[in-house]
Amino acid sequence: MVRRNQAPRLAGARPPFAVLFFGYLVFNHIYAQLPGFPGPSKERPLAMAVTHRHLALFRVGTMSPWRLQNLFIYSAKSSSLERLPCCTEDLELVLHDGSPSRHPCESGSRLQCVSSMGLLCQGEEEEEFAVAELKLYLDRRKRKIFADIFLFLKSVGKWRSSHVLILHSGNPDDVWHLYIWQTHRVILVDRWLCWIDCMQGILFYDVFAAASATISLFRFSVHKFPATHPNRCSWFHRGVSAFDAASTLKFVDVTRDDGKTGYKALKPGVGFTMTCHTLLLPSSLSSSSMVWNKDWTVTSDELWSTDDCLPRQVPMFPQVNIDRPHLVHLLISDFTYVMRKMWVVTIDMNTRTVESFYQYLNGQEDIGTEQEFLTDQKSVCPSSFLPSEFSKYLSSR
Repeated sequence: MVRRNQAPRLAGARPPFAVLFFGYLVFNHIYAQLPGFPGPSKERPLAMAVTHRHLALFRVGTMSPWRLQNLFIYSAKSSSLERLPCCTEDLELVLHDGSPSRHPCESGSRLQCVSSMGLLCQGEEEEEFAVAELKLYLDRRKRKIFADIFLFLKSVGKWRSSHVLILHSGNPDDVWHLYIWQTHRVILVDRWLCWIDCMQGILFYDVFAAASATISLFRFSVHKFPATHPNRCSWFHRGVSAFDAASTLKFVDVTRDDGKTGYKALKPGVGFTMTCHTLLLPSSLSSSSMVWNKDWTVTSDELWSTDDCLPRQVPMFPQVNIDRPHLVHLLISDFTYVMRKMWVVTIDMNTRTVESFYQYLNGQEDIGTEQEFLTDQKSVCPSSFLPSEFSKYLSSR
């Protein structure tokens, strides 16, 4: 099935782009037409940053001859495309106690970090939405970590910023972990936006809170990676999935038995262990009332013994199925050639067996096809899938 949505023309904007979805309730590829922009071999002018229900946040920009960036909200319900105003550096910064900052403001627009942005809509008709970007700030004098939140509310129509205190357990190590924080993904559950560092934990932020906003840190209570491995490797083997209605988070961790992390082949004769934990969120966040409960553990020997065709490599980027939370999807790569074959593997957590796997990339067989660029990029730098309900709101055209 192919679903096509044509965005309307906006006054003064570039020609519209089309978004194509191949398949339904499966892993989809998105192809966009951007007339007048450099091709994907030169730049990556389009990024689908994050979605929530019928809304999707897109970043359109170029790196040369200078950096330009525009953010758009696309609504699949109304087939409308809305450009967000630029976030300028002369915003009046509000401190966590509600007082204005004494630091002088700089003028001009700022380049926003799309990988640290979240999107959340609310209301009966889901007409109100918020876009939030997080930047951590270390107060060396007070030995505290704050967060600068840049927030856009549709009802307000402009960006505003606030200096937010980060609440944590009081463990002295928490400040250090926040100091080396690296956001790998932003997800949402219930009313909270969650910034995920797959090595450190989760930062919770209530976007629409009426009272003074705070951010809460909740750490992962699983094994630590070896100190020799950088933080950026952790997201290959860990994933957090949210279930809105149940206020539940599921955390899947894949531990390689060879002690390595990252995008590397398993050593011969070595396997892995997968574990899944569940976190039920209380109405009021408190580290004393929040506990990760282990659901299950499965080893590579168990999985390989039930399916001889399953590639003998380590799974990456675990993602729990939104509609069927007993299923986990993972990506497995073959490391024989530079142009790599990849498979999507689905594991049933209830039976600890492989429910299905299918080939996602065809390696060298994709050379000369429309799939070649995607296969080449994913072979060099694979990435996790974007869990989304967005496609079900699209109407066939």
